[in-house]
Amino acid sequence: MSQLADQLLTWFDVHGRTNLPWQVGDKDKVDVYHIWLSEVMLQQTQVSTVIDYFNRFLHHFPTLGNLANATEDAVLAQWAGLGYYARARNLHKTAKIITRDYQGCFPQNLEQILALPGIGRSTAGAILALGFNQKQSILDGNVKRVLSRAHQVKGHYAQSSTLKELWRLAESHTPNIRTDHYTQAIMDLGATICTRSNPSCGLCPISNICKSNTDQTQLDYPNPKPKKTKPNRSIAMLVFVKNSQVYLQKRPSQGIWGGLWSLVESEDTPVSITQSMHAFDPSAKIIEQLPVFKHTFTHYHLHIRPVVISCPSSGAKFHLIDQVEVGMPKPVSKILSQISSLTHIGLNEQID
Repeated sequence: MSQLADQLLTWFDVHGRTNLPWQVGDKDKVDVYHIWLSEVMLQQTQVSTVIDYFNRFLHHFPTLGNLANATEDAVLAQWAGLGYYARARNLHKTAKIITRDYQGCFPQNLEQILALPGIGRSTAGAILALGFNQKQSILDGNVKRVLSRAHQVKGHYAQSSTLKELWRLAESHTPNIRTDHYTQAIMDLGATICTRSNPSCGLCPISNICKSNTDQTQLDYPNPKPKKTKPNRSIAMLVFVKNSQVYLQKRPSQGIWGGLWSLVESEDTPVSITQSMHAFDPSAKIIEQLPVFKHTFTHYHLHIRPVVISCPSSGAKFHLIDQVEVGMPKPVSKILSQISSLTHIGLNEQID
C-alpha cells in the first residue's frame, strides 16, 4: 500500500463521509443500483445538487427493475434540470440490458460494465470498487485534482498524455485491500478539503507528501485548460397557446435536450417567427414577446426570445400548462412558469 493510500485510509476512518443517501453502513446491504445511479448523476454535477434529484429519482424508480420498465418520458421527467440528458437515456437503456441479459443483477466484470451505455472507465471502476470491493481505480474530477496537486502533474487532463499519467498514478495508489474505503476517501478528500479554490491544506491527511503543498503551488494544479471564447447563438421559442393550454413537441433522441419536450423554435428574426407561426396556425397572432434571456451550454451561449402566440384554430394537441408532467429543458420550464401568471394571454380561461 502506498503512503498516500495508507494516510488517506487512516483519515477516512475518522473523517470520511458516511451519510450520503447512496451510502450504507452495512456492507452486505450495499445496493449497486444506488451506487451506479449516484455515480452517473455526479458526472458534471456537484453532490449538493445531486442529493435531491437522487432521492426523488429513487422515489419514482426504487429498483433497477422499476427503471427498466419505465417509459423514457417518465425517466426524463425526473431527470429534468440535471442537464446532460444523454445520461438519463443511457441509464434507462442500461437498466433494460441488465434486466434482459443479466437477470437484473449488475455484472461484476469490467469489460461487461464498460460495454453498457453511458459507462466509462472511471464510472465502471467506481461501481466495482464501491459496490463489490474489487481493486479498480477511478479518476473523477476530485481524484484528478488530488493527484495533480500531490504529484504536480503538468498539463491539463484534456491532453491524452496528462490523462494517461493520471491513470497511472490512480492505479499505483489503489490498494489491494479496502479498495471501497480508499475510493470513497480520495473522492471525499477532493470534495471537502482539496477543493478547487481555497483548499484546506492544514487539514489534509497527505499534506506532508503533497508536492504542491511543499512548494505552495496548490492553485497552479491542475493546470488550467486553455480558455476558448464561447460562441453565441440566438433563437426564438414560440409559445403556442390556446385557452388554458400550451403546445409542446418532443425533441429527437439525439442532440441537445434529446428526448425532452420543448417549444417550437425558429430563428430570432421577424420573418422566421412569422413564417413558423403561420405554418403552425394561419390565424395565429403574437400576444407578447418576453425578455430575452441567456442559457449557457458547455460549448456556447444560447440567447432565447420567448414569443407568446395565440392559436385559436390549431387542431394540434395542447397541454394544460399547470399539469405538464413530462421532462422539459430548464429554459422551457422557466418560460412556462413566467406565462402561467399572465392572465391576459388566456391561460386562466376555462377550457372549451
